[in-house]
Amino acid sequence: MFTEQGVSMLSAVLRSPTAIEVSIKIMDAFVEMRHFIADNAHMFEQIRNIELKQAEYQKATDDRFEKVFDYMGAHKEPRQKVFFEGQVWDSFELLVSTI
Repeated sequence: MFTEQGVSMLSAVLRSPTAIEVSIKIMDAFVEMRHFIADNAHMFEQIRNIELKQAEYQKATDDRFEKVFDYMGAHKEPRQKVFFEGQVWDSFELLVSTI
């Protein structure tokens, strides 16, 4: 793996035709890479904005889940159920006991 400056320093030391040819190809690759980045800078900015929004939504979602789990941990079983005793139990109790 070479940096652009490393390739130019290496080409100054190595004088064989193969070394010169490889150095030129590597420099061309760096030029193409710079062109690609410059041509797609707007797309990279959009991706960065999407990643920032996703991180914000993730934090908000984590906070909401944390509140729900805190409530469930502090929750006492209600005396009055949705169904009468012996029938299907309260769905909230099922959720709490499952989690």
